[in-house]
Amino acid sequence: MTAAMMALPAGGARRTVPTELFGPLEIAEEHIIDFSDGLLGFPACRAWALIDGAKPGTAWLQSVEYSALVFLLADPFVFFDGFTADLSAAEIRRLDARDASQLAVFAIVTLPEKRSGDATANLQGPVIINVHSHRGAQVVLGESAWSVRQPILLD
Repeated sequence: MTAAMMALPAGGARRTVPTELFGPLEIAEEHIIDFSDGLLGFPACRAWALIDGAKPGTAWLQSVEYSALVFLLADPFVFFDGFTADLSAAEIRRLDARDASQLAVFAIVTLPEKRSGDATANLQGPVIINVHSHRGAQVVLGESAWSVRQPILLD
């Protein structure tokens, strides 16, 4: 399932989500992603919308509750050769997934303050979304060769 499929309105109830970056968005209620524990540093932010990014392998994670809160996401399997995310059975169950094939994995991207700086991706704390149940979580991976500030080329 692509990010666009998550954000496109479907039949049923819709919610207008105010955003500072995109303006008002119409999101089907069943496409709102529930992060029951929030994200690291944002435990109170539990409802999010996934929006397609301009570049393949990217998306935006927009808070439904706070119009200014939005994260750029990158598919680490697209941008980083050899990336793996070993999830425990408990983490998979927490997301109501039967197996890992129901899960989409994203890294939160930090953009540089200046255009000449480097963007980085947090590969130690990926965002995991069950594309069927619309449940999400940010997990902290164990030992890994990847960094919380892994340089990423988005051009």
